[in-house]
Amino acid sequence: MLIAMPSGEHESPIALVREDPDLVATLLTRHFGLKVPGFHHARPHPTDVQILEPRSFRADGMTVLCDAADKAKAAAVLEVQRAWDAGKKWTMPLYVAALQAELLVPVALLLYCPDKVIAGRYERMFATGGLVLRLRPFIFTPDDVPLVVDSKLAQERPSEAVLATLCHSNDADIDTAFPALVEMLRTVSPRKANAYHEMIVMGLSPDARARWELFMTSTIGTEYRSNFLRQAWSDGKAEGKVEGKAEGEAESVLAVLAARAVHVPETARERIQACADLDQLGIWLRRAATATAIDDVLS
Repeated sequence: MLIAMPSGEHESPIALVREDPDLVATLLTRHFGLKVPGFHHARPHPTDVQILEPRSFRADGMTVLCDAADKAKAAAVLEVQRAWDAGKKWTMPLYVAALQAELLVPVALLLYCPDKVIAGRYERMFATGGLVLRLRPFIFTPDDVPLVVDSKLAQERPSEAVLATLCHSNDADIDTAFPALVEMLRTVSPRKANAYHEMIVMGLSPDARARWELFMTSTIGTEYRSNFLRQAWSDGKAEGKVEGKAEGEAESVLAVLAARAVHVPETARERIQACADLDQLGIWLRRAATATAIDDVLS
């Protein structure tokens, strides 16, 4: 039986939250008015949920808000639902309950639905009472994340600017956000610029992607993919040496894999992050650019 692979449009928002975990707290506070506990930083969390029988469930994303000592203060589960799935009534509470039991902190469920009709169905599903455990997800749609067209705002909130672009992939006026995005890419670190660009390319609809490519070509030059991004990778490698030798290159490998919607098991992630061989990391990075599975990179 063929199993449908997640699309880039599905995976890009998840990759963005993995790249910038603080975005979860921003969504909860700015868009839902939720007061989250004071925290020092946020970090991604493994998304596998194990139960006693030999079976596991996997959430799209999990983020932990931590104090300065990396102790969990709160957490959130992120789910992207592009279609209706009645079975989520039973699995989404499992994600939340498992994370609460593991960390012993409050856990929120963030649910992104590109389609307002689908969002309404999930709202009604979770409004049902009776004997069912009541779960109150924070559901948002593209209407809740307006396009960022102001360059200054995009530079102040880069991850929100990228998320808004992904949310409005099918809008006729999506081009209005492109100038602000380019200015933002020029001001963030080279590694961030590369990661954000890959997420945009993978997450946009085919039509919007073609328009973005055309805009980048006319703005940065005909060789923007080889020059702009190769320089980002090169600078990212140098930046990684300063911050911890190969750390920047390893993060580039993971960012490209995330943008290409390639699942990276925790053991593989640890192997990549632990590698200090820049030549090996360079090989993995080149493989990641065309990979469809983690074995394409590490084998």
